[in-house]
Amino acid sequence: MKPQWNRFASALTAGALFTLASTSLHGAGFILQEQSVSGLGVGFASGAAGLDDNSSMYFNPATMSLVPGQQVTGALHIIMPEAEFKNNGSLSAFNGVSGVPTQGPNDTSDKIAVVPNVYYSAQVTDQLHLGVGISTPYGLATSYEEGWVGRHVALETDLLTINTNFAASYKISEKFVIGGGISVLYADALLSNAIDFGALYLQAMNAGTIPPTETTLAIAQDVQANLGGTKYDGSIELTGDDFGYGWNIGALFMPSESTRIGFHYRSNVKLTIDGDADFTVGALDAFFGGRFSDQGGMVDINLPDTAQVSVHQYLTPQWAVMADLFHTWWSKFDKLDIAFEDGNLPNNVIPENWDNAWRYSIGTTYDLNESWQLRAGLVYDESPVPDAAHRSPRIPDEDRVWISLGFGYRINDSFDLNVAYVHIFVDDPVIDNPIHTAGSYLKGTMEATVNIISVGGSFSF
Repeated sequence: MKPQWNRFASALTAGALFTLASTSLHGAGFILQEQSVSGLGVGFASGAAGLDDNSSMYFNPATMSLVPGQQVTGALHIIMPEAEFKNNGSLSAFNGVSGVPTQGPNDTSDKIAVVPNVYYSAQVTDQLHLGVGISTPYGLATSYEEGWVGRHVALETDLLTINTNFAASYKISEKFVIGGGISVLYADALLSNAIDFGALYLQAMNAGTIPPTETTLAIAQDVQANLGGTKYDGSIELTGDDFGYGWNIGALFMPSESTRIGFHYRSNVKLTIDGDADFTVGALDAFFGGRFSDQGGMVDINLPDTAQVSVHQYLTPQWAVMADLFHTWWSKFDKLDIAFEDGNLPNNVIPENWDNAWRYSIGTTYDLNESWQLRAGLVYDESPVPDAAHRSPRIPDEDRVWISLGFGYRINDSFDLNVAYVHIFVDDPVIDNPIHTAGSYLKGTMEATVNIISVGGSFSF
C-alpha cells in the first residue's frame, strides 16, 4: 500500500512543477509573437522576407542587409489577455471514476503583461552586417483568486524569458543574402497552486500510512465532510531559472526589385529548470509537514525548433502584399520527467503529447506619402494542445485568429515611429482535465480574448 501513497503524493506536487516547465515553453502554445511593431502591424506576414526596420532580424538575420548604416529599434508591447472560466462539473478527491464537486467560484485571469525588445544593426561593409537583438520569445502571465474552483490546477503563473541573439548577414550577390545567429536565453518562472491535503489525508488513511485512532478518525470524518472545500487546502509556490543556448539561420532571395522571399530556421533550446518548491500544508501540517518540506525540483525542457517562409511583393511602388507560413515542432513537448531533491517525493512523468502546429499569415502595406505607411494583417494560429484533457487554465490555449492594424510615421530622415493594434479571437477553450493534478478533475469552458497595443521607434544613423 505504501508505494501507492508515494505515487499519489508525488503526483500532487509534480503536477505543480510540471506547470513551471510548461509555462517555460506562448501565439499558440506559449511562444510570444510580439517581436516587432512593424511586423505585428502586418500579422508577421513579412517576417523572414524583411520589414521596414531591423527588427526583422529576429525572424531572419539575413534581412539586416536591407538596412543601410546603423539602426536601433525598440518597442513595448502591452498584452491584455482575458480568460474567463465557467465551471461545468469539476470534481475533487477524484479517483478516476467518481469524486465530490469542487467548491469555489468561477474566475477570470486578466493579468496584463508588458513585453519589450530592442535591436541594433550595423553595416560593416557593402556585404557584411552585424547585429544584436534582445527580446522575449516565450512568456505567460495568468492569475486566479486563491479560493477559485480551479485552484488545485493553477493560481499564479509568471514567466520571464530574455533572449540575446548575436547575428550576422552576408550579401553573396545582389539577389541572395545569407544570415545566422547565436542565442543565449535566460528563463525565470514563478507559479503556484493549491494542494488538496484533505484528499491526500483520506488516501493515506486508506493506505495505512496514517494509523486509525480516535483522533485520526475524527479528523477523517471532518475531512470527508469538507471535501471539495478549502478548509484542508495547502499550497505550493515554485520558482526556477536557467540559461539555454541555440542558433538560427536564414536566407533572403530577391529575384527582382519588387519581390523578396525569405527563409528562417530557429533551433530548439534545451533548459534544465532548477526550482525551489515552498509548501504551505495548513491544517494538516502535523501529518504532512515533514513529507512536504521546502525543497528543490528539476526538470529538463526542450523548447521546440521553428521554421518559416515569407514572401513580400510590391504590386505598385506604394502597395505591397505579403504572406508567411510558420511551423513549430511542438511534438517534442511530449512529456515531462520531474525529479525532486529529497527522496520523499519520487520522480513523476506527466504526458503532454502536444502536436506540431502551423501559423498562416497574410498582410499588406500602403504608403500614403513619404511619411505615412498603413498596415494590416490577418493570421490563423493553430494550437498545439491536442485535446481538452491536456488543456490547463495556465495555458487556456485553442486555435485563434489575429486581426492586426498598424501604421508607421517617418518623423524625419533619422527617426520612424511605429504603432500596432491586434485583437485575437480565440475559439472557446474546453477544459476536461483529470490528468494534470492527481485527485482533481477540472471541467468547464473558457471565454478567451487578447488585445495587444504596441509602440516602438527606429533611429538610423
